[in-house]
Amino acid sequence: MGIAIRPVVIPDDLQGLQQCTEMDAESLIAFHENIANGSFMQPMLVWDGEQPLFEVDICQAIFDDPGTCDPLGTDDYTLRFQFSPHAPMNVIHEGLYNCMEYVFLQKKASRILIVVESGNKILLDWVKDADFAKALGLVADPKYPLFIFTKGTK
Repeated sequence: MGIAIRPVVIPDDLQGLQQCTEMDAESLIAFHENIANGSFMQPMLVWDGEQPLFEVDICQAIFDDPGTCDPLGTDDYTLRFQFSPHAPMNVIHEGLYNCMEYVFLQKKASRILIVVESGNKILLDWVKDADFAKALGLVADPKYPLFIFTKGTK
């Protein structure tokens, strides 16, 4: 079946979300109900067949404050991830590329911005592999560097 990315559906996706986030159902329901009331964030689940790989929250960057001093446009998006501890690394990387493609094609993004916790080896390896540029001097806390990918740079 391959890698699929689709919007989160509550309550259908609760078990998959719990595998990725390790949060209780009540908290997940409340979080996703709050998101549904706004329009700047879209929670998605990335699947490998029947196995959830990760949740990704796709946010309009102007509402998410990624820590950049560059002006942000309505076509700039941030991505935030919760990885399933059971998913294989190579399949997660494939899913991350699918997210990137989705945001550029479906959201018509010009840039993708990702804040990466310095201990997140999965995401650090991937942003380097995908040729994201590290934004220097823009984030107050060096433990959370910002990476930017501009459409058409690879």
